[in-house]
Amino acid sequence: MKDLQTYLAGVDLNRAMRGLVLALGAAALVWNLAVCWKVYRAEPLREAASRSLMAVNSSFFYASGLSEPVPVAVLKLSMLTGADPDVLVRAGGLAAFAAVFGTTIFVLGSALGGVASAMAALFLAANPYMGYYAMQGASHLYALFFLLLFWHYFDSPAGGRRHALLAGLYGGLACLSRLDAAWVLLIVAALAWAVRRRAFPLKEAALSLGLALLLALPYAVYQKVQYGGFFYAQELSLRRWANIDAFGYEPGPVRPQAPLGAGAFLLRNGPAGAMQDFFSGLGRSLAYELPRTLYYKFLLVLVFLGVYGAFVVKKPRLLALLAAALLPVLPLAAIKQVPATGGIELKYYLWALWALCALAGLGFQELLAWFEARLNDWARAKSEAIERMQKSKERQAK
Repeated sequence: MKDLQTYLAGVDLNRAMRGLVLALGAAALVWNLAVCWKVYRAEPLREAASRSLMAVNSSFFYASGLSEPVPVAVLKLSMLTGADPDVLVRAGGLAAFAAVFGTTIFVLGSALGGVASAMAALFLAANPYMGYYAMQGASHLYALFFLLLFWHYFDSPAGGRRHALLAGLYGGLACLSRLDAAWVLLIVAALAWAVRRRAFPLKEAALSLGLALLLALPYAVYQKVQYGGFFYAQELSLRRWANIDAFGYEPGPVRPQAPLGAGAFLLRNGPAGAMQDFFSGLGRSLAYELPRTLYYKFLLVLVFLGVYGAFVVKKPRLLALLAAALLPVLPLAAIKQVPATGGIELKYYLWALWALCALAGLGFQELLAWFEARLNDWARAKSEAIERMQKSKERQAK
């Protein structure tokens, strides 16, 4: 008991916890992948159903039809093996999930710490929605992988031009995985500038965003040449969203089929309607969809601790990423795409889910630090009490 404080001081709780959690995270990932493969193997593909056709007809990287180039190119390369395209789409999604798991440990290890990164990776690995949408070959996972790398290298104080170029490369690939990832890039840049102002590396940020634009521009040009619009596929998708919002899935009169621009989509019900959709989507997302996407409700406690910790340790970049991931979804969130739940598919919240898991990891790390401090205080008090007792016995013996 005399050396209790010394013993506890020598125990590196963070290192031990990180090793244990990483092992649990790897086991959870393997288990999730195996279970999802077994359960959802026969589930029909949705978003990626036509990806194999796009891959067959693709003559060069940017010629990916109505799908973004990166998922199509990955499938086209994997089809050289001669395997079933359906299997390859699902295998590509599972590989993207595993890549997001590893990238989480990499980017959060330097941003938040070892325990936070390991816990965030564990929460992601154990999330069944991540596994389900990986089995669907969701392009959101491809984009998430590149968005994390963009976020890591962008606005890096000591990164310089090299990190700016890497951020631009990964940002461009994120846009080429899902073009709406461009909104995340722009919001991250705007929020980083708002927080840092004079310390914000304006030249490096312009270099990153310029390179991302340069990489994504040929895809927009291809759509213009092939279909007559720079964002033809994306505007067709917005038209479908508007039709679902206006008419639902009930059979009825002929509905508009022409592509719908982003501005026209947002203002389809007028400026007042746009504001109503925004706040309705925000309320639904915070109250229902995001907790449902987290799946494990106890994580909400850790998320709140993580938000508090982000303010205390001054880590606003994580909160900025959460805002950037959530804001583009809000105009869609109030639409009843899934009649059974009254909301949209949870795949649109996967980017925000990652940020929530990162905040939960930070919350756990802060909780562990508090526990470690209290344990050291208890050990110190116990050691002092034992020393006083021994000195008292020695005085009585004399």
